[in-house]
Amino acid sequence: MLNRPIRVGVIGCGAQGNNHLRTIKELGAEAAVVSACCDLDPERLQNTKDMWPQARATDDVNEMLGPAELDLVIVATMPNTHMQMVLAALEAGADVLCEKPFMRNIEEATAVLDTAERLGRQVQLATNMRYMGTSQYLHNLVESGAVGDPVFAKVWGCHVNPPWWAPNYYLSSSAGGVLASTLVHALDLAIWVSGSPNPVSVSASMRRLFPGKRGPIASPEIRERFNTEDLLTGLVRFDNGVTCVLEGNWCDDRPPPHCFEMVTTKGKLNSDPFIVTVDEGGKVVDKTPELSESSGWGESIRNQDADVIRHLREGRPWSMQDRRQLLNLQKVIDGCYESARTEREVVF
Repeated sequence: MLNRPIRVGVIGCGAQGNNHLRTIKELGAEAAVVSACCDLDPERLQNTKDMWPQARATDDVNEMLGPAELDLVIVATMPNTHMQMVLAALEAGADVLCEKPFMRNIEEATAVLDTAERLGRQVQLATNMRYMGTSQYLHNLVESGAVGDPVFAKVWGCHVNPPWWAPNYYLSSSAGGVLASTLVHALDLAIWVSGSPNPVSVSASMRRLFPGKRGPIASPEIRERFNTEDLLTGLVRFDNGVTCVLEGNWCDDRPPPHCFEMVTTKGKLNSDPFIVTVDEGGKVVDKTPELSESSGWGESIRNQDADVIRHLREGRPWSMQDRRQLLNLQKVIDGCYESARTEREVVF
């Protein structure tokens, strides 16, 4: 057991970076402290300094990582910088928690994971929805065999308006629109709950409905720069027999935004609203449990960060995901974009 708090560096102090900064504060100084932070925006840096006065604040990543004192680096920048930031943190001797989407393509993802293995360091993708109480229950339920085998899933990631609080709509920074920025959350969760199978093939199509939809409420800058897909549909087949239908939509009108439904050989699972039904004697029986654990977005980030920090303090390797799972998720994302561009099915 490490007899000091984990020293954390945060790269990117925007919306998601601030979620991590607040969470670490809530965990307490005996568990972790933010020792350094990096952002190109002076106001964001000052806000972080107000929250963490002892942290070294800089707009230069190399300066932040230079002392090589950090145990954990959280990368919460846009995807076009993920590879650069993660590799720099690994070379500086830190383990890394990287926000979604992981990398821009499978080549970048493989290079990052190869470097981590070479250096004996760890990289985890911030799949915080896995840490929701409902998600944990559904994963364990499927793993137990109590509802049979998963066979079909519908997965969606939707917003009423495009998430333009960050440049998710701008291809050069986001590396993809509704799939890479929104649908990825529930996609990862559904794959994990279904047993983390390997993808076999994917077929997808994508459209841009903006500015025909939602254009009048966007700023002139957004209307000028918006160049990603805001509607994506897909079909993914996996090697355990599961078929998965995908929908990503930034002009939707139905909550909640990140969800899946899964049909199994003995029942059906809904992630949100959380419902579990089982076929008993030909009748549909509601088996939804009352859970004490909260399943909110903020709580899931807190649970994730607490788990990562606890493992580091106890000297145990991270266990929520592995290399194969990370590469499979990247492979599905890459395959969807390739299929949509070529109008052909992609076989892995």
